[in-house]
Amino acid sequence: PADWAIIKQHTRKSIELLAPLKLSPNILSSIEHHHEHFDGRGYPDGLSGEAIPLGARIIAISDSYDSMTSDRPYRKPIPSEEARAELIKCAGKQFDPHLVSIFIDVLKETEGRFQIRNQLRGMALSQ
Repeated sequence: PADWAIIKQHTRKSIELLAPLKLSPNILSSIEHHHEHFDGRGYPDGLSGEAIPLGARIIAISDSYDSMTSDRPYRKPIPSEEARAELIKCAGKQFDPHLVSIFIDVLKETEGRFQIRNQLRGMALSQ
């Protein structure tokens, strides 16, 4: 569809918009390729595996997680557990499986910290 072709242009348009900032080529490449899929089915260049810049592979995972867990005009957020399960399901296809594993570990650690912090706040407020 024509709409999909327009959507797929956003990575290249982003690079054009950022050009005046004179960002590092590594940063620009990460932005440009964050919709590449680990199995080569992404865009704009159909890169696969480690040919996809590391930064782009990281952005792809974090962007997808944020999209799934944030309230959007077109859909409600899903719980973190469901989003993690989706990342795991797509590991090796859409996402770098090694980075998904690291991302999940970091999420578990940070979510645990927030739960403890919130519990401590609740205890302080109730006293």
